[in-house]
Amino acid sequence: MNNGSYSVEFKVKAGLAGFVIVFLVLAAVVGHTLNWSLLAIVTLLFFLSYPLCWAAWQAWDFWRSSIMRVSAYVQSINMGESGVSLTQRSKSVLIDDLIREIKILQTSYTANTASTQMLTVLLAQLFEDIPIAIVVFDDNFTLIYANREAYTINEISLLQGMNASQLGFVVNNEQIQHPILSKSWRSQSSALNYMQQAAHLFTAVNIDSELKQSEQAVQKNLVRVLSHELRNTLTPMSSMAETILSMQQWDTEQVRKVLSRVKTRSDGLLSFVERFSEVAKIPEPNYEYFDLALLIEQTKVLLGSNDTLNFVGQKSGYGDPQLLAQVLINLVKNAVESVDGKGINIEIQFYIKDTQQHLIVSDNGTGFSNIENAITPLFTTKTNGAGIGLTFVESVLSKHGGKLKLSNTPTCGANVELLWPSSSVSKVSS
Repeated sequence: MNNGSYSVEFKVKAGLAGFVIVFLVLAAVVGHTLNWSLLAIVTLLFFLSYPLCWAAWQAWDFWRSSIMRVSAYVQSINMGESGVSLTQRSKSVLIDDLIREIKILQTSYTANTASTQMLTVLLAQLFEDIPIAIVVFDDNFTLIYANREAYTINEISLLQGMNASQLGFVVNNEQIQHPILSKSWRSQSSALNYMQQAAHLFTAVNIDSELKQSEQAVQKNLVRVLSHELRNTLTPMSSMAETILSMQQWDTEQVRKVLSRVKTRSDGLLSFVERFSEVAKIPEPNYEYFDLALLIEQTKVLLGSNDTLNFVGQKSGYGDPQLLAQVLINLVKNAVESVDGKGINIEIQFYIKDTQQHLIVSDNGTGFSNIENAITPLFTTKTNGAGIGLTFVESVLSKHGGKLKLSNTPTCGANVELLWPSSSVSKVSS
């Protein structure tokens, strides 16, 4: 057994016992030097041992009781008892200094506890009956409050006094998220300050019903547009077939012409269906840092002699470079086709704000004639279009956890803004 394995109590006891033994040995040596008899030396040691042992015991009891008092005081504070106090006996300057520092700490702790309790009461008055799940953490991300709606979420546990990470929350750049609430919940994190006390507010709203309504609306639009497209293709084909069947004698040239038109319509419809099926085959993103300027440079092969493309902003982004390259191709292609070869100016901007990447593609073309249905699958205003381009773009962004915003510029051009999250792009692109 090495010295490091002995407790402090054992060392103190051993030190005091050693002191008594050494003192008695010295007394015996002195007696022997003075030629005392053995009986006299034993008598001397007997009378000296009592006061020495009493003094050693008093020293041990003083040390032990002082430590126990301080330990009991700290335990009471830790258990939240605010009415406990500790007197200073002034027998030890070190112990008194320790008690003084603990009292200062208790005062600060009591003030913080009172402030936290006031904040909790205020939060309960404000948020308890709101139909939005609200969870509040202190500056150390310890749970201090959750309203009634938050406790109805069975998928997560909320125990006051526990750290956010212990409850399954993820803290990233002062932003709080919960993986379980990422799909059918809209969550938001923000900071607040009350009486110089920092706190973090996390809110979550169940959007499952909204998502279902949105899906139903998309399905209705899809059926409407698909029916329109099929009707526009099949009605002329049926009319041409009826014309041939009504002829008494078939004119070979006329039949060939009709069948050629039917084939053209059929090929167009097949191409339309094949392009639409590409939207459902988008793979999961393979995230990596990439050179956005290089991807934009590759899209310039789509430009005509009268077209221009300018890029400003940060050069590096984070996401799936292959999917985002296809997104850029679709957007540039849409812009070029909107002017039928008359020449177009395309401006691309890229920047990062907070934790969001912003890619903006604008042009001076004709803009969106029906912006409400622009992202609807199969909807198109182009003669040879399939209505897939922006649907593909929106699907890629959705897989990146982002969203697509469409608008028309003041000069009647189109403005497409892509937003998707990134946790640390700014470190690379700065």
